[in-house]
This record gives sequence, structure tokens and C-alpha cells, in this order.
Amino acid sequence: MTTSEGHGTFRLGAEAANGPHGAITEQKESVMEYEAFLDLVRRRRSIRSFKADPVPGEYVEQIIEAARFAPSGANSQPWEFVVVKDKEIKEKVVGLITDQAVHSRKAELARDEDLRFPGMQGPVHEPGFKNAPVFILLCGDPRTKEAYPLLTTLTRGDSHFVSGLASAFLYMTLAATALGLGSQWVSATGSPFVKPLLKQLLAIPHKLDIYDMLALGYAASQPKERFVRERNEMVHYDRYDQAKYRSDDEIRSFIVRLRRG
Repeated sequence: MTTSEGHGTFRLGAEAANGPHGAITEQKESVMEYEAFLDLVRRRRSIRSFKADPVPGEYVEQIIEAARFAPSGANSQPWEFVVVKDKEIKEKVVGLITDQAVHSRKAELARDEDLRFPGMQGPVHEPGFKNAPVFILLCGDPRTKEAYPLLTTLTRGDSHFVSGLASAFLYMTLAATALGLGSQWVSATGSPFVKPLLKQLLAIPHKLDIYDMLALGYAASQPKERFVRERNEMVHYDRYDQAKYRSDDEIRSFIVRLRRG
């Protein structure tokens, strides 16, 4: 008997069907698949500078193909993808985001200095992703929330909608990494300042919501190793371990540690 989940196939009662050696072989294959997946997850990083080398069209299609299979509430599949390759249009998109960065910088300077986001304290420059040969804007259709059970729509419709789009976006970033491409998760496209102007520029229907944008291309440089919390600090079994609950000061120290890179 078999059952499939995602891309893998799992055999139920494998030991009875194939003997103990068959079960051990399948277990080893599963471990190998997990290790390959974990390596992919660890290699996925936000790239801040790109080469001008073009991205093959089939790679873009494969990235979107992966996103099509992301989970979404009630399988509502709210996503729409706007692929931008035209140089002039991309320059206009970059211009809108750069204009918004001026306001972001002013807001960031109002924070305590040790909490300010790196790179937002100096003069505003064009973003590093400006040379990425492909932009993919992920949009969502809020009307698909009607696919949820009524009570879910009324109580958690918005969060389910966003979760589905976030899942699709994550799939795109992992697919890009698997294809040897670099990508940057550009969230500024979802800001109230940029969103209506982008809709006008790209003829995106008013009823659709712009989630975020993926800048896609070959990395011109690699980011330094990322700081990641230890697993045992965040995992709780059966109930929350109160000894692991972080104080306000500990959270602040953690954020300052992130700021230092």
C-alpha cells in the first residue's frame, strides 16, 4: 500500500512487503532526501547584488510551477504572477521602491540607534536588486477567501489568505536556489505607498492585492553566514517550557545581535 505527500512516495508496511532490508533501504533513502532538502534550505539566502546575466525562460516557468503547488486555505490558490523582464519597466519599479525608501529611512532614524535596521541610516541609494534580470510580483485575489468555511472566512480569512501567499513565495525562493539562482524577497512592493503606483504601472486589477516581489538572477556576491538561534532554545515538548521564555531585555539583545550581523 502506498500514499504520497508532496513529491515523495511512502510505503506503508514496507518491512512486511519487502523484508527488513527493504525497510532499511527506504529509511536511508528518506534520510538522504531530507539531507538534500536541508542543504537547500540552508543555501537559500537573500541576495543583495546580481549579475546582468539573463535568466533562462524555462527557469522562470519552473519557479512558478513549484509555487503552483504551495498549500493554501481550502486549496483556494489565490496567487497570480506578474513576471517583469522589460528593462524600462523594471527601472520604473526600482524608482518607486527607491522613493519609498526615503520615507522608510526617516522612520528608521526615529528608533533607538542600536535597533536601527542596517543600511537604512545613511543616504538612500538604488537597491542592490536593480540589476536582477527578472522581477516576479506575487499577487493574491482576496475573492478566493470565499472558498474557506464561512466561520473561517469571518474569523481568520485574512491570515489564511496571507499564509497561502507566503507559502507560494517561499516555494519560489527554494526553487530558485535549487536552480542555482539568487533571489531577494522585496517586501517594499507591498507598502501602501508603492502598491497603488505599481498597480497602475503594471495594469494590475484593483481587486487584486500585491503581496511581495521576488528579484531573480545570478548572484554577484554571497552574503555572510547567517545567525540562527539554537534549536533547543525554541522547542518545547508537551507544554511550553517557561524557563525558555525570553524577557523583554533578552528579546532586545537578540535584535541588537541581529543588527550586528
